[in-house]
Amino acid sequence: MAPALGLGPLLGLLGLLGTPWGATEGLHTVQVIFRCDLLSDGTVRGYVRQGYDGRDFISFELGSKSFVAADGAAQVTKRRWETEGIMAEQWTNYLEHTCPEWLQIYVRYGREALERKEPPDVHVSGKEEHGILTLSCHVYGFYPGIIAISWMKGDEIRDQETEWGGIVPNSDGTFHSWARIEALPGEREQYRCRVEHAGMPEPGIFSWEPESIWNSTPVVVALSVIAAIIIISLIGFGVWKLQSGRREKKEYNMTPNSKYQQHIWIQIQFLSV
Repeated sequence: MAPALGLGPLLGLLGLLGTPWGATEGLHTVQVIFRCDLLSDGTVRGYVRQGYDGRDFISFELGSKSFVAADGAAQVTKRRWETEGIMAEQWTNYLEHTCPEWLQIYVRYGREALERKEPPDVHVSGKEEHGILTLSCHVYGFYPGIIAISWMKGDEIRDQETEWGGIVPNSDGTFHSWARIEALPGEREQYRCRVEHAGMPEPGIFSWEPESIWNSTPVVVALSVIAAIIIISLIGFGVWKLQSGRREKKEYNMTPNSKYQQHIWIQIQFLSV
């Protein structure tokens, strides 16, 4: 994991902390920033910034391989390090080799998260109340958490009339959000929701289609109940016919010499099945 990977560079950096020359006795604070940039052509840029007791002290530029003193007190350290050459060599080696190597490791481990793209699931709904139609555009399950949701009237984006919800994280790491606008009921067909996200090949346009009465939940439930009643009735009718056939069979068996009656019984059994 990343914390474990960071231990190696951290231990290496401890050996690169230069102590200002001529520091007085007592407790002091040394702060160092190492930065390296790995360019697409493979070249490396970088620098080191070192502070002393909360103030800028000295810096090192990789390109020129030279030190820059922040004040007169740092000039002594600058001349000393330039004469010895040790700090310049160590910092150059770290910026050109160690830092880019660890940078590439971090990028490999983070690439899956950096390149992850989950497109949003968009749902548009409407509610009419007191002569005002409120249109809502809900987007679910998108990643990364950067998205543009706009309401359009015709081809015109109506941001000033739109109310947005925040971008809220889900438990699985994705996000959800919404945008809402008020309109006149007669202008419903002019409004569309435009959603733009990195997980979509191109911006999507979505409109509200009022639910048909045949697709509404109460109608579906009623039809299901009616269908169940019909099925139960047919089963009951079949059972009744089967029992009637058995009773008739017993009656016909009372006169086994009658071939005609036996033939009728066979026909009744067949119809019952």
